[in-house]
Amino acid sequence: MGIRTKEQQMAQAAFERVQGRNSGFEEYSSFALAFPSLVHSCGLAQALAFAQAKGRADYLSDLENVLGEGGDLCARSREAEVMEYMRLSRRALAASSWIKRYCQAKGGN
Repeated sequence: MGIRTKEQQMAQAAFERVQGRNSGFEEYSSFALAFPSLVHSCGLAQALAFAQAKGRADYLSDLENVLGEGGDLCARSREAEVMEYMRLSRRALAASSWIKRYCQAKGGN
C-alpha cells in the first residue's frame, strides 16, 4: 500500500462508515446532507452542539472516525485556540462533505 493523502484517507474512512450504515439510514443520511451547511452557517462548535442535541451520536462518531485525529471533537472545538479552531473547522467540513457524498451515492435523499 502506497502513501495516501489526507483527503484519500478521509474518503476511504467515510466510504466504510456510510456503507456500514443500514438501519436508520434515511434519518442518518438526512442529517449528513445538512451538516456541512450547518457548519458553514453556524460554525463548527454550534453545529456539533446541534448534533448532540438531536441525539446524532452515530454521526458524531463517524465524523470523528473520518477525521482520524482521535479525541472528543465537541470538546476540542469548544476549547481550541483560534488557529486550531479554524483548522478543525476546515478538516471537519472536508470530512462531513465526504460523508455527505457517500450518503448521496448510497441513495440517501
